[in-house]
Amino acid sequence: MEIEQGGSQWRATLLRVHRESDCVFTLTLLIDPDRGAEGIVFTEFYDYGPLGDDPGREYGYSVQAPYAVLDILADAYSPGIAGPARERLAGALATLVDQGVLGDGLALKENQARVLTGFQTAGVPAKANTWFWMNSE
Repeated sequence: MEIEQGGSQWRATLLRVHRESDCVFTLTLLIDPDRGAEGIVFTEFYDYGPLGDDPGREYGYSVQAPYAVLDILADAYSPGIAGPARERLAGALATLVDQGVLGDGLALKENQARVLTGFQTAGVPAKANTWFWMNSE
């Protein structure tokens, strides 16, 4: 698991795979207290580079929850484990990747659906979001 930190943002890359289709697939967890109601963001992300006449595109399927529920999520995903909540939550999600519950090779938006269900089961307000970008050059 790769961790990046900048300003108030803390990001854990749970999985990064370069597919043969020239797609970089990632699963990430972003935690940022400054984002308030969207302070916890899990993202299933597809980055397609330019190929032939296709100038490239990106798709992101995320689950967002308020930063205020971080401890609840960490406790739900990693009960009885000590340490900072963001590391416990990221570690638990990374374990789900290792176990194949989350990961590459699942149906489109399946990682998003599984995390949304997990957040809802923990009793926190969470919502799914879709984002996409196409290179217009």
